[in-house]
Amino acid sequence: MRAVVFDLDHTIFAAENAAHDGAHELLTLLRRLGLRIGGLSGNDYRVLVRLEEAGLKHYFDQLLCADQAFEPKQTSGLHHLLRQLGAEPHEAVLVSHAHGDILLAKDAGLQRTIGVTHGLDSATPLREAGADHIVPNLAAVLDVLE
Repeated sequence: MRAVVFDLDHTIFAAENAAHDGAHELLTLLRRLGLRIGGLSGNDYRVLVRLEEAGLKHYFDQLLCADQAFEPKQTSGLHHLLRQLGAEPHEAVLVSHAHGDILLAKDAGLQRTIGVTHGLDSATPLREAGADHIVPNLAAVLDVLE
């Protein structure tokens, strides 16, 4: 594995400018492991401001949001982000809370997908989308990265 791509809204962020518990710690550990870190958002450039305000932007090597050249939540956008990260799809993992993001990663040929429920009873849509792993929180993501 060479890269980890995160959905930003509701996966990294719990609220407007507040990160979910464990976000800083997980991103710090991924950095120490030498992995490239990418972020995707279906929202506009304001997500970049939110990352900065939450003290998270420096963890990400590349970010792709809706008002950039490639649509982030399309296969072409995800492939563009991976190229920017220097990773092939089979070398990347996607982490998201969303059914649609898991499907996107599967369509794009990513190595693995990790669904995060954040302690809510939302595992069924992630399971139906074919998530390779489903974890209750961001801290548990590290447990399933191999």
